[in-house]
Amino acid sequence: MMIPRPREVAVLGGTVMLHDGLVRHAPDDPRLGEEGYRIDVTPGGAELAAGGPAGRFYGLRTLAALGPEAPLCRITDRPAHSWRGVMLDVARHFMPKDFVLRLIDLLAVHRLNRLHLHLTDDQGWRLQIKRYPRLTEISGEHYTQEDIREIVSYAADRFVTIVPEIEMPGHAQAAIAAYPWLGNQPSRRLPVRDSWGISPHVFNLEEAAIGFCRDVLDEVMDLFPGEYVHLGGDECPPDEWARSEAALRRIAELGLPGPDAARAWFTATVGAHVASRGRRPIHWYDGPGGARDVTAMTWLDHESGPRAALEGFDVVLAPHTSTYFDYPADAPGPHGHMLSLSDVYGYAPPAAPEGATGRILGVQCQLWTEYMPTPEHVEAMAFPRLCAFAEVAWGTAGDYRDFLHRLTPHLESLGVRPGPVIP
Repeated sequence: MMIPRPREVAVLGGTVMLHDGLVRHAPDDPRLGEEGYRIDVTPGGAELAAGGPAGRFYGLRTLAALGPEAPLCRITDRPAHSWRGVMLDVARHFMPKDFVLRLIDLLAVHRLNRLHLHLTDDQGWRLQIKRYPRLTEISGEHYTQEDIREIVSYAADRFVTIVPEIEMPGHAQAAIAAYPWLGNQPSRRLPVRDSWGISPHVFNLEEAAIGFCRDVLDEVMDLFPGEYVHLGGDECPPDEWARSEAALRRIAELGLPGPDAARAWFTATVGAHVASRGRRPIHWYDGPGGARDVTAMTWLDHESGPRAALEGFDVVLAPHTSTYFDYPADAPGPHGHMLSLSDVYGYAPPAAPEGATGRILGVQCQLWTEYMPTPEHVEAMAFPRLCAFAEVAWGTAGDYRDFLHRLTPHLESLGVRPGPVIP
């Protein structure tokens, strides 16, 4: 059976030769859920029912995987998590459009339904913004708005939603390099950052900087029709604000208790603009003190997800020790971490705690590209661990030996160049 395997399979014994004339489409059954489906393979052929278009898409993929000589069976399948995501960082190292399209195909095979594109950071701004052309002029390689429309449409045809991320108010050095008036020392000319780590240079707190963010987000929301817009929001040192007379004056005008509170004000302000357009802001969650009324992407540890849910956030689980595929699979890497294939397969996403039912939306794995300069590097770091993550996200990870048995022919069918497969 293909990866991810279905949740319920009742094998009845015997086989039938399937062809197009022996596959019947039953009416939609809302009880299956939008992404769920049911397949009945009988001596008379196969019948497919689904809860919606996405479920029918997944069901047809499962029928294809059964092969022309299909076993007589009943398959009932639906995902455990509504958010099953992959984050691709294209800011640190740009990834060409053709590779993004190929990755979308690979997500669809694995029934992963979100591609989160990390489009801006200190090291680059990779999305054309027509109102501010210098953003991409200083960064070189980038996606035009026509590229993005093609990517979004291609993904939608495969039931993958693109989630754009525009970092603010930290991780902003590339934007400040393009437009120095966005920074806290407008007379200083900064380069696009050429090293890793957290830049101390953040957006200033003036209305002009907020206006810039609104303008950018308006173009972003015109390009990306999905429900969620990621605003970054983490790793924003307040030191520049603490040293800036203009920032301190603005903090006083706003009635904030100090520089440490400015990040939450900034993200709440731009988040309100996103919400005014009928969208939902989402942030990286690095502990209490951030903006409210947002969805939290919890990356620090396994405990922060349930904790954020209890604080009233909707949550996407992304704990770095189980989902960061920039960590090597076979030995600790530059960050001092490793993440083996078995570690990924063994990740058990927690349910929402009592009092926060429904708050945990799902899970996401991350492909940060500081140390992945080419698509070949990304593919080798993603696979085979993405296959394991797909079963975790769908909710059918179980016998690891069975997974390994199915993995080799599956990788061959994908045509990917995987990294080490270490039991």
